[in-house]
Amino acid sequence: MRPFGQVLTRSRRTLALVAASGLAVAALAVGREPRVANAAPRLPSSAESAGTSAVKHITKKASDTAVGHLEHPARLAAVFARLQELDAHEAKSDVRIVQLGDSHTASDYGTSIARARLTTRFGDGGRGFIPMGEPYRRLFQSGEAMARGIGFEPLKASLLGQKSAVVGDGFFGPSGVAMEARMMGASMTSELTASAEHYEVAYLAQPGGGSFDVLVDGKVKGRVATRQATRASASQSFAVAPGPHTLETRAAGDGPVRIFGVRLDDDALGVTFESLGMNGAKATTLLTTDDAHLSEQLGHLSPALVIFAYGTNEAGDSTTTPEEHATAIVALAGRVKTGAPGASCLMLGPPDRDGRTMTGVHSLPKLTEIIAAQRRAADDAGCAFFDQQAAMGAPDSIARWASESPARARRDLVHLTRAGYTALAEALVADMVKAYDGWKRESAVATR
Repeated sequence: MRPFGQVLTRSRRTLALVAASGLAVAALAVGREPRVANAAPRLPSSAESAGTSAVKHITKKASDTAVGHLEHPARLAAVFARLQELDAHEAKSDVRIVQLGDSHTASDYGTSIARARLTTRFGDGGRGFIPMGEPYRRLFQSGEAMARGIGFEPLKASLLGQKSAVVGDGFFGPSGVAMEARMMGASMTSELTASAEHYEVAYLAQPGGGSFDVLVDGKVKGRVATRQATRASASQSFAVAPGPHTLETRAAGDGPVRIFGVRLDDDALGVTFESLGMNGAKATTLLTTDDAHLSEQLGHLSPALVIFAYGTNEAGDSTTTPEEHATAIVALAGRVKTGAPGASCLMLGPPDRDGRTMTGVHSLPKLTEIIAAQRRAADDAGCAFFDQQAAMGAPDSIARWASESPARARRDLVHLTRAGYTALAEALVADMVKAYDGWKRESAVATR
């Protein structure tokens, strides 16, 4: 995993990634003077360049026939090229997947299954980003047994997202939710069960920023100073022994401290699947963050694939029209491409949700319009599209899933149970892997 700046311990692979990157972002090493972040465009790594070359070679020849519920699989050629490098043991960096979305993503039920299936198939590149503290009531985070905190309060991007106006200072980290403390002794603790060799704590460097201590298993690993002349993304990486650990961040009380979360990584190459959801989010939510900050965050994540998982909240409100949703998600895709040029993109149509009527429970009529708008947006943005409602068994499936034993949908007829999220995640991964295998066969034929 590529730190924003200087780290306490670096692997040879991490050094190679830093050398290949053109994005110099602030890192405040313990005992060092901080450097101001530079949001210049990131240069692709050698592995990414190789993948891009492969994409250019095969895109015109690749079949774009839908695979199951996955439409336009040829648009995933960039990530397929990177996965092929893992298959051939030629990869020089992890293949990172980032999913941005609402509560379906924030819960990590489905994304944890997709992560497990993909890492089993292609290798495990590390758990990835986990929010710290309690920015909202999280249902589940794979790799974290418990999160608790005192004195840290959430700062969030706007759920309304009106007119894409930046909210606050717009610096909320990759998920749109940050945790801030201003009092001495404020702390956040995570019981991390996922094994890693590096904990990278992501935070905001800012004028007047305070310091915080990082403790692993109760022992101080170092103090991080966040004060610098301008606001910028920053991180500090700490080496840890493989295995479960308790991670704590504790404010020193000498100024405000804003922490975005922690990323878990190891030296093995494989797939890393980042689950960056926010309860109640819409496609407009991340548009209320600072443009340069979002690009900076995505440039650091360096994804090969970005998944957009919105639409449930837009379908249930009375203010967002399908056309506005399509416009917003295309705009968000554009911002993402600025920070992660060359990455493939995939839009997940929202799962089925209820519309209670006198004749029973039926899918919300607006949901059909939202799905159609999102399909059009996928075309406009050059993204693949996966129809989750169709994968559930077409309209009105949410009521059937909720009545099953064991149930695959919750009683609110909006969210799914763990079994339901598992079913959708396995359907998505199965279609992606099948499409990848087909792409790889076509690539082999084309290069003979």
